[in-house]
This record gives sequence, structure tokens and C-alpha cells, in this order.
Amino acid sequence: MNAIDIVVIVVVCVAVAGVIGYLVYRKLKHKSGCCDCSSCNGACGCCSDDKKKNSD
Repeated sequence: MNAIDIVVIVVVCVAVAGVIGYLVYRKLKHKSGCCDCSSCNGACGCCSDDKKKNSD
């Protein structure tokens, strides 16, 4: 293996680790949301708290 092969392997491994880390972060960040949609962030009106507030 020459230096180019090693650099390519390292770059690919770092990219894969970054993507996996980002996906895990998103999953953990949005896990506290109510309706499990990524664009909602708990403010889409689907939470039981939001429904209670809107019904008053």
C-alpha cells in the first residue's frame, strides 16, 4: 500500500464515521419530540401538550 491508498482509506473511514455520528445525533436530538418528525421539533401541534393548549 502506498500513501495515496492509506489517505483514501482514512478519508472514507472518517466520512462514514461522520455520517453515522450525524445520524445518531439527529435521532437522539429528535427523540424528545412528540410526533417523531424531523421538521417538527415539537412545535407542529401533534404533541398532547400542544393539543391541550389549542383546545382551551
